[in-house]
Amino acid sequence: MTIPLNINLLIPFKDNEGARRNLYRKDIERFRDRLDARAAELRDDLISNFGEDFELTIAGRSDGTTTKYFWRFRSSKRDRKYVRLHAKTVTDYLKVFDPNQVLHLKDIEEELIYLNANLRLLKGFIDAIEQSESELVDLRAAEF
Repeated sequence: MTIPLNINLLIPFKDNEGARRNLYRKDIERFRDRLDARAAELRDDLISNFGEDFELTIAGRSDGTTTKYFWRFRSSKRDRKYVRLHAKTVTDYLKVFDPNQVLHLKDIEEELIYLNANLRLLKGFIDAIEQSESELVDLRAAEF
């Protein structure tokens, strides 16, 4: 990712129209889209780097709140669980590959770990914005 998330996390005291929060939400959504696009790019590069017969793919899985990216075998003849690269089924499969290819896969795995961490953080940002909006609605509705 060459374009970092440019977000000022200090919401001004007077944001009555919610313009700043909406701007943050849009920035977060754009950054999340770029992270998802990067995961798709990594998935597409697997075929060009390892060939059509490569049995692993990068698959997104939602845990109910956000998508996280894992490795998964493409064939139904193998274990189709969503796993990290160090899972036993994957390491057994990778034993036949050249050490340089395995190093390349480790680099991809490292990037996936960072992608997942960023996606979790972005979800936290969105949750915090939604919580602040809910609290503001409650405050404005309160009768004193």
